[in-house]
Amino acid sequence: MHLKFPQQQHQPQLAAAAATAATAAPDIPSGPTASDTEAVAPNPTATEVTNGNGPDPSSFSWLDAHHQFVVVLVGPDKVPFGLQKDFLCAKSSHYRSKFAHRDELELIDELPNCPVEVFAFTQNFLYTGSVIPDENTMPSYDILVGVWKLGHELEIDGLCDQTLEAMVEVRRATERIPAAPLLVQVWKDTPEGCSIRKLLLGWAAEYMHTSISKAEFAKSLPQDVLSELVVAMVPSDTSPLVQLGGAPGNVNPIHAPRKQVHYLDQEEEEEPEQPYPTIKKPRRPDPLPQSSASKAAVRKTKNALPVTKPVPRRRSNGTVNGDHEYTVEQKLYFCQDLLTRMLSGPGFWTRLVGPFKEPVDPVVDNVPDYFDKVTRPMDLSTMKAKMDRSQYTSDEEFLADMNQIFSNCKTYWKTSDAIYTACEKLEKTFLEKYSQMNKWLAKMEGNEEH
Repeated sequence: MHLKFPQQQHQPQLAAAAATAATAAPDIPSGPTASDTEAVAPNPTATEVTNGNGPDPSSFSWLDAHHQFVVVLVGPDKVPFGLQKDFLCAKSSHYRSKFAHRDELELIDELPNCPVEVFAFTQNFLYTGSVIPDENTMPSYDILVGVWKLGHELEIDGLCDQTLEAMVEVRRATERIPAAPLLVQVWKDTPEGCSIRKLLLGWAAEYMHTSISKAEFAKSLPQDVLSELVVAMVPSDTSPLVQLGGAPGNVNPIHAPRKQVHYLDQEEEEEPEQPYPTIKKPRRPDPLPQSSASKAAVRKTKNALPVTKPVPRRRSNGTVNGDHEYTVEQKLYFCQDLLTRMLSGPGFWTRLVGPFKEPVDPVVDNVPDYFDKVTRPMDLSTMKAKMDRSQYTSDEEFLADMNQIFSNCKTYWKTSDAIYTACEKLEKTFLEKYSQMNKWLAKMEGNEEH
């Protein structure tokens, strides 16, 4: 089974082969398909590992005599494939290490769990540099996944990269992506963060964004795959959909290895100091009474933050260590500003809040038991609606709702799930900004004392 994407033009010479490769899955109208740029996996790494044993791959030449052979017995029926030993060792780090000091004229190796078709396409790559032999032969996704896995296992230089290109070609020709069972199998058989996972995760995220059958597709995925898919679906204004984990385009290259959450700190360091306007009465309902609630939170303001004007500070007669107390109204204005920036801020804010922006839908999100474990659901859009209706009576209520989001996520998901990690990043960043509330309000007043 494959998942169908909308119609798009493809190369005429692949039409006949595409009909053979695609199965009889029903067509699903799902909006525009991704461009070629979106479908290409981001810089998959070569699988060859340099090994000091055996001949140097660069020294191999067909002009030399190669009298030794390796017979590979493939599958449970032990179908024999014969390849020159020097050639095989030049292509595969695995065999280069295994046969480094073997001088027999004929060497035997067995791959009992490898399908014959998978090794056949692998052999074609070894001799031609291409996984797909001709325009009339279109392998299935199952075979291509097997080829990628064999290339990774045997450390065959360049095979994993070429297999991904072949998968992109099959998608272009068939207008389908692998069905959920194959996606799940890839997650079981491949290492975390590998190139084939990134490619298929990007395709699945695109399908979830565009297909009317996304709920059915989500139900067929296990929780560990679904959690990674949720994170992958977070919109990004700087990177193509499939390029997961890439650094934002406006980040200085010397900081590229830093964790995503730290981009906020860099952005602040580069942000120039902005003059604060003269304080006027805000366009809010009747001011709330004063409170001596705890001090808290945030960051420097930007030019295009909420249109409401800053609230004037009512000075309290008492000070603690030189820090003035602020009214509940002022603290709520700060909370409103922070929430607005979280929901409409730059790309790094968008990626942090993405999984927590909307209410959880047990059907669409494939979490049917969510409300059995989470008794008080909360999300950022609900908080924004409460803020717009002036339902918060103190900054403590606002903070309690934010903590509820973090608590709900950690209650339902496991620490090994990607969405759990995303929650920890958002929580850390939010608390860092929230802890600077008094400093932010003092600067907004233009009344910071020296």
